[in-house]
Amino acid sequence: MSVDIGQAIEEGGRRTIARNGLYFVVIWWVLGVLNGLFGNTVARNVYDQFAGAMGPGGPPAGTPPMGPTLGLSAGVAGILSLLVALVVVVVGAAALRTFVTDETETIPGEHFTHNLGWMLVNLIVGGIVFAVVVGIGFVFLIIPGLFLLVSLFFWNVYVVVEDENFVDAFQDSWALTSGNRIMLFVLGVVVVIVVAVVGGIFGVANAALPGIVGLAIAQIGSAFTSVFAVAAAARTYLQLTEGEAAAA
Repeated sequence: MSVDIGQAIEEGGRRTIARNGLYFVVIWWVLGVLNGLFGNTVARNVYDQFAGAMGPGGPPAGTPPMGPTLGLSAGVAGILSLLVALVVVVVGAAALRTFVTDETETIPGEHFTHNLGWMLVNLIVGGIVFAVVVGIGFVFLIIPGLFLLVSLFFWNVYVVVEDENFVDAFQDSWALTSGNRIMLFVLGVVVVIVVAVVGGIFGVANAALPGIVGLAIAQIGSAFTSVFAVAAAARTYLQLTEGEAAAA
């Protein structure tokens, strides 16, 4: 079955603004604001140490502001940022599990907790392997990197939804995308454009408004586009797997 790009985008958007999609938007927004604060705090601490090491001359003129920060050390803020990143992984997994179903009202609790330890180990180790493999592909010109990126794109869906280990997930993603890689690449470009446009619109607030207000508004766009990207990926995965089942 060929990928229907219009259907994937339409279903991804529709699931984003459904009740449980909006729940995920709120969760992602809170996590995004927290991660922004922790990241700014780390950057501010590092910058202050750098400025202190420069001596009486101080830092160079025109140094850009770091944005809103918290009164935490770089170490504490860094650890909290890592914890937020881990929660984002769990929330992303719950979103995938929800968007591959027809449920649009609630988020079943087991979508956050099912097979949690095994899933996290495979997502973390598999994510490192995926990044290395795709990175090597980009080193050997852009085309091999894009080919590997598209071919292995659904590996994390197999880990999260099908409870597979990352090795089997790579193999199944490779098989699933066979014959549809060009259309999947086009779909990916469309999603990236949507994410960039929405993120840019909301991102203006980060530059125009000072402090926490600008950060909070900017993260609204980031939250919506993150949920949309996950929803579109989940619905595309369903298209391909249902097409495989029909062909079989």
